[in-house]
Amino acid sequence: MHFENGAAHGGCGCGGRGSGHGRGRGHGMGGGCAMPAFDAVEGRLSAEAHEAVLEALDDEYRARAFYLAVLERFPGAMPFAHIVESEERHAAALARVLAAYGLAVPPNPYIGNEAISRSVPGSIACACDLAVKEEVHNDRLYEEKLLPKAEAFPLVAQVFERLMLASRERHLPAFRRFAEAYRAGRRPERAH
Repeated sequence: MHFENGAAHGGCGCGGRGSGHGRGRGHGMGGGCAMPAFDAVEGRLSAEAHEAVLEALDDEYRARAFYLAVLERFPGAMPFAHIVESEERHAAALARVLAAYGLAVPPNPYIGNEAISRSVPGSIACACDLAVKEEVHNDRLYEEKLLPKAEAFPLVAQVFERLMLASRERHLPAFRRFAEAYRAGRRPERAH
């Protein structure tokens, strides 16, 4: 999730939609976002790749904090109630990458952030629209900035790709469906 100074970037954005489609590196993740199994790895992570993992983790942390803030305002709101759990798994996968390289895992500094809480729009439909924009940003962040920094580290690249695809193929469509459904006064059958 893209924020500036702790606040969600882009406002409500009701009605605004990006395509959410990039140049892609693969398709199909089945029913979830299975991460590769790994323990300690040989060698060291480059400074550039380490920075990329930290940036990805920060992005996942902020997304989770925003989705939790939406759920505080709108308890049980879908698809936030399901996707917030995904964001936790994404952050955990990135934390495992850091741990595998013997690097420190920073805590989530955004939980309970007042600016993030204030950025939650006044309707669930608008919150979904904001989440659409942020998932598009997340997809582009991985594809255009983070994956190129991790090319020399296949395990890191694999985790980045799976997180990018989860955002593109699962979260983004869910937020779009729910935004449309909330506006139409109905509820879709599946969260993501």
